Amino acid sequence: MEKKLIIILIVPFMLFWHWFEPAAKKNQVGITAYQTKKYDEALKQFLSAKGIKPDLPELKSNTASSLYQLKKYKEALEEFSQIDLKKTKIPKDDLFYNIGNSFFRLNQLDKALLFYKKSLLEDPEDINAKKNFELTLKKIQQQQKKQNQDQDKNRKDKDKEKQDQKQQKQKKHKNILQYLDQKEKKQMKDKKRKIGVARKEKDW
Repeated sequence: MEKKLIIILIVPFMLFWHWFEPAAKKNQVGITAYQTKKYDEALKQFLSAKGIKPDLPELKSNTASSLYQLKKYKEALEEFSQIDLKKTKIPKDDLFYNIGNSFFRLNQLDKALLFYKKSLLEDPEDINAKKNFELTLKKIQQQQKKQNQDQDKNRKDKDKEKQDQKQQKQKKHKNILQYLDQKEKKQMKDKKRKIGVARKEKDW
C-alpha cells in the first residue's frame, strides 16, 4: 500500500497563531517529534495542544496522524472524521485519502475504496490515491473470488455429504432386505422340512 505524508501543521502563523502561544509551542514540539518518528511523544504534544484549542481541525489531523503511525487506526479514523472541512485549510483530497488509509488498515475495504474515489474526484492527478484505489479494488475482487470459491466448495461438500448419506441409507435398506430375504428362505426351508416328515403308524 502506497504511503503519503500525513498532513502536519508546520506553519502555525498561517492560522494567525503566535509562536509564543502554548498550543502553537506544543504543536511545534509535536511536529518535531513526529518528523523524527517519535510518534508517542508527538501524540502526547498534540493532545496537550488540543486541550488548549480543542476545535482546531489541524490539531485533530495531527493527532490522527500520530495515532495512525502508532497503528491505532480506529482512533485515528475517529479523529479524521471529526474534522470540519469548512473550518480547515487541509485539502479535501488529502483528508479523504487519510480516511481511506484508515479504513483500509481496518480492512473495511468498501469504505476505503469510497474515500479513495472521493480523493481522486478532488485531485484526479494524485498518483498515490490512484494506486491505493486500484490496490483496494483488486483486494475486494480477490476476496469476492475467494468467497465464491468457498461457497462452491461448501456446496460441493454438502452435496457429497448428502450423496454419502443416501448411499449409506440405500446400503442399510439393502442389508435389511437381504436379512429379510434370508429369513424368509429359512422359514420356507423349515416349513418344507416339517411337511416332509413321515408320520409313524400306530402298531395295533
